[in-house]
Amino acid sequence: MLDISTVTPKDIPALLRMIRKLCTFHGDSCQMGLADTQAQFIDGPLVAFLARQKGQPVGYAVVERHWRPMYAGDLYDIAHLFVEEPARGRGIGKALVAKCRSFASAQGACRLVIGTSPVNPGAVAAYRAMGLEEIEATSGPRFMIAL
Repeated sequence: MLDISTVTPKDIPALLRMIRKLCTFHGDSCQMGLADTQAQFIDGPLVAFLARQKGQPVGYAVVERHWRPMYAGDLYDIAHLFVEEPARGRGIGKALVAKCRSFASAQGACRLVIGTSPVNPGAVAAYRAMGLEEIEATSGPRFMIAL
């Protein structure tokens, strides 16, 4: 059974471990430590959701709020979406996107977006398979989730 909940202070080590894996996947080095991660996700502006199966963390999503003058309401961006390799292809990413959508809608957002690197065809395919509306006017693959 999949459980998705908002990250709490006790989840910070697991979240940071997965953030580091995502950074490595993209060829980046993660400069954040535990205190930095706690400051952003517990004390700060970012919201993260942690997916667990049988009590074990298997993925996460991060949302951040943005203001854009061209929209009558806030825009939320899924800044990170990550699922552990052995758990991929089981609907966890889709469930995390649904959780982000529900959260953004409850906050009164007018729009939720998610993007990925052009060198990540797996994510592009997953977002297309989820039926997300592709935003073609921007550089790089970007998708919109209707709210």
